[in-house]
Amino acid sequence: MIPLDKTAQTVLLVVAAFLFCWMPHHIIAMWVEFGEFPLNDASFAFRIMSHCLAYGNSCVNPILYAFLSENFRKACRQAFTCHLFYSPPPVKKIARIRMENFSTTHSTTNV
Repeated sequence: MIPLDKTAQTVLLVVAAFLFCWMPHHIIAMWVEFGEFPLNDASFAFRIMSHCLAYGNSCVNPILYAFLSENFRKACRQAFTCHLFYSPPPVKKIARIRMENFSTTHSTTNV
């Protein structure tokens, strides 16, 4: 088998997720259009689940792209590692600037 590069893997996984999420919806749509689709509680529940799965594909794509990115995984590891055993960073000195009022004279204008 030919090894796939990272881009081809990503595209293949996104297409597979699309097929998995949208196939039940399209099967039901074709069944309704060209066949006798039974109208009962089970078929209604299956139709609702297929709609939810199809729309859920929009939520799955960003997750797939994010977890296939090495930079994203590194950032997650950094963000979610336990920092209990690390010493705190050194305290930096804060430079304070004193602002003075340079205007010492007040002038008034008569109208």
